[in-house]
Amino acid sequence: MIHAPTAPSAFDLLARAEELVPALRARASETEELRRLPDETISDFERAGLFSAMLPATLGGSQIDLIEYVDIVRTLSRGDASAGWVGAFLMAHNLLLARYGVQAQSDFFQGGTYALAAAAATPPGTAAPTEGGYLVSGRWRFASAVMHAQWVMVSALSPTGPLSVAVPIEDVTVIDTWQVPGMKGTGSNDVEAEDVFVPAHRTIEFALFSADSERAAALHPGYPLAAYPVNRILPVIQAAVALGTADAALELFRGNAGKRVRMQTGQRIVDDPLVRSAYAHAWDLLHVAELQMRDALEMTAAIYGPERSQEASLENRAVINLGLTGAGTKAFAAVDLVVRSSGASIFRTGDPLERICRDAQVIRNHASADFMTMSAVAGGVLLGQDLGDFPEPLF
Repeated sequence: MIHAPTAPSAFDLLARAEELVPALRARASETEELRRLPDETISDFERAGLFSAMLPATLGGSQIDLIEYVDIVRTLSRGDASAGWVGAFLMAHNLLLARYGVQAQSDFFQGGTYALAAAAATPPGTAAPTEGGYLVSGRWRFASAVMHAQWVMVSALSPTGPLSVAVPIEDVTVIDTWQVPGMKGTGSNDVEAEDVFVPAHRTIEFALFSADSERAAALHPGYPLAAYPVNRILPVIQAAVALGTADAALELFRGNAGKRVRMQTGQRIVDDPLVRSAYAHAWDLLHVAELQMRDALEMTAAIYGPERSQEASLENRAVINLGLTGAGTKAFAAVDLVVRSSGASIFRTGDPLERICRDAQVIRNHASADFMTMSAVAGGVLLGQDLGDFPEPLF
């Protein structure tokens, strides 16, 4: 493997993400037209060192922590929600690839310090044992970032149990299903495989892949995040993108409020007390969302980080889950407030707030953003009840 001599620090990565915000905004329309990120954006992410941000130092990466990761994703999303979303998965999926065995990691990272990978878990496919590995078949949905991927990680049921399987992108068919009103640039299409041979070393038991893993900690000593359960890493993406999108909405509204005039009165909307109140309410919601998300991330670190000062009890996990879904919900509510205060003119094609409105509508329907379901389950836990039908590994 070829490793960079010095991986950029989390501070440098965040500063580089901040520098990219204007370019991401300028390319937002092109991103929507392409229904994937422009090649220039992928190149910008590469030059910034973002793709190796979550790689362990043992693989030449920056091994940033979860809070640093969220800050970077939120910043990218302030430029463009689709760019933040795709960047988030391409960063995090390097960490997931690093959970496979040493031989598989040699396959993934042989060309440099990172690999570009998509992932799709549902519905699970099948893995039929054959000499040296498995024949994998299935069709998986919502493979975000697949339009830029070299690999795709999919779930498959084998006779001995569920597996996570890494397949080269040329061995699967990408099916164009991502025809959506918002988040168009994520390219979250379906992928399909039919009797694709996957060597055994590029498979891993799904329980080992997804759970709090001593094996992963042993593979990459000194990087606690390498052993975090997957369900404590990937769900932060929705909240981080939601907050970054709300940051952009409030920033754009603030910049335009002094220019917009109410047709009926000729009054600037910035002079309307109701508009001022709505903006203050949006600002307050976003600030509370940030605090709530930080609290959830700090609790996550206390439970799964090196100190392990708290237990991974159902109650603590309920607080984390409510914190992340609640933060996203409040961020979306802030977006709604500024959109409703902006007038009908923003819905003209090309207005950034119009795109943000559509992006928010799509993100809020992601399973990780489902506050109604999560509040019902987590509320029951906080009242001393069990999870009911909700899968424990996903909680």
